[in-house]
Amino acid sequence: MKSVLLSLLFIFYIPNYRASEVYICGAKGANKYHYSERCRGLSACSHEVKKVTLKEAQGYGLTLYGWED
Repeated sequence: MKSVLLSLLFIFYIPNYRASEVYICGAKGANKYHYSERCRGLSACSHEVKKVTLKEAQGYGLTLYGWED
């Protein structure tokens, strides 16, 4: 039973680490990207949260948010 619950947790709650699209805070001072739109790191964003490609975010010089690595 425990392994079934862990499997379900992994399937439904662990973000997709090979995501081709990520989320960024629309502020010019943003320096991180996030795999999940509900990431706690985006909760402080006072601008629009934008969905961009991973390559685009890395092209802006953004790095992965520390709690998602």
